[in-house]
Amino acid sequence: MKKQSDENFKSLVTGDPEEMFEYLQTTPVSERLTNPFTPEMLKLLKKSNPFRQTYYYIEENGKYAFFIVYDSRMNIMTLGKKEWMMNVKTIGFPCSFSNSGYITNDLEFLLTYCRKLKGGKLILNVENPVKMKGMGFGETLPTCVLYLKPEHTSLENYLNSLRSPYRRRIRLALKRCSDIKTEHRESAQGDAGLYALYLNTYHKSEYKLECLTEEFFERCEGHRIVFYKDDKPVGFVLLHKDKEKLSFLFCGMEYGKFEQITNADLYFYMLLHIVEYAINEGCKVIDFGQTSELTKLKFGAEPEKRYFYAQHTNPFLNLFAILGKGLLEYKYDFPDFKVFR
Repeated sequence: MKKQSDENFKSLVTGDPEEMFEYLQTTPVSERLTNPFTPEMLKLLKKSNPFRQTYYYIEENGKYAFFIVYDSRMNIMTLGKKEWMMNVKTIGFPCSFSNSGYITNDLEFLLTYCRKLKGGKLILNVENPVKMKGMGFGETLPTCVLYLKPEHTSLENYLNSLRSPYRRRIRLALKRCSDIKTEHRESAQGDAGLYALYLNTYHKSEYKLECLTEEFFERCEGHRIVFYKDDKPVGFVLLHKDKEKLSFLFCGMEYGKFEQITNADLYFYMLLHIVEYAINEGCKVIDFGQTSELTKLKFGAEPEKRYFYAQHTNPFLNLFAILGKGLLEYKYDFPDFKVFR
């Protein structure tokens, strides 16, 4: 633990999430600690994520920032589909959420401090970027957000609001998956076999960051929808509801094991059940998360941009971070599907 306090600047740096959360109760951040910034989630990730995690709080002249840093060796060109392995300090949530890994009232204050940390730094999933000299900057994967309309009071109303090509594709998935049963549950009891489905999806992913342990899925709080065929789990989704917003956290599924059901059919079927659950729970917003954007957009979701900053204390490598934007950032050009009538 490193603690500093003087007239103008105070800070705490620790690897203990409980110590940090106790300290945060005395700071302006305390009122902004909502899910996933909870001691339970961070303690779970500390135990189940293989990367070392450190928690920072800094405050000066009314500006403050709380952020999570995890150390890893990663391919910094993952989004650019090249390969260059490097030790990196990632300021982000230590699992594949679309959330940023910080809470601050002044992003420039946070970035200025992060530049002083030795080595390479990557600040992920920035929603409202600011101009910052001496740092690489670009777009990372967008998150896909569906804003449910007032008329979406039932799943049938939602389906009827879609234009015919998208409604027809979803109904085809419903027909092909008609013998798949679903189970809703809040607890992780009976989750044996779901971790293997998560690993299936993880290994299929083009953008691998960290692989979480089985313990994470056994203990992570959230609503689970599990999909069964012939009494065996073939898919699952893990969701979190916060007031009128539903967030899609993780999923896993079988691939290529059914004669009449394609991978796309099963995925469409799983996403539709997320929409149905959100409507039944009175949600107005569904954050479908990152990746698989084209499928999610066909449900009426909108891509919301996320950004990154990259910086290295080595001047040569930092020059690459600034000039090599095209190799680091995620490139996309999604069509405007015009899903709703």
